Amino acid sequence: MERLCFVFTIVEGTEEAYEKSHQEIWPELSAAILDVGYRNYSLFRRGTEIICYGECVPDIETVKQRMQDRHADLVDRWNKKMDQFIVKMTDDKGALFIYDLIWHLDVNLSSE
Repeated sequence: MERLCFVFTIVEGTEEAYEKSHQEIWPELSAAILDVGYRNYSLFRRGTEIICYGECVPDIETVKQRMQDRHADLVDRWNKKMDQFIVKMTDDKGALFIYDLIWHLDVNLSSE
C-alpha cells in the first residue's frame, strides 16, 4: 500500500457547491474508486484549498493505471463536472501537486 496526498485550489465562492457535489457523489464513481484499489480516500478543505488523501493498493501507479483502463469515461465525465470549481490541479507538465510522506505512525487497534 502506498499513500497519496495532493493539494489543489477551488474557485472562491464555490466552496458550498463543491462540497455539495461530493455529498452527492455518483455511486458508480464511488464504486470505481474502490474497484481500482483506493482506500480511505478523503478530501479536506480549508477555505479554497483542498487536500486529497488516499491509500493506494498495491501502489499509486497501479491504481492510476487501473482507473484509466477501467473507468476513463466515468472519470472524464466527473472531471468535466468539476472543471467549474478547479482553479489549478496540476503543474505545467500535468503532474499533481503531491505532498511527499515524511512520517507515519501505524497503530494496530486490534492489539490494544
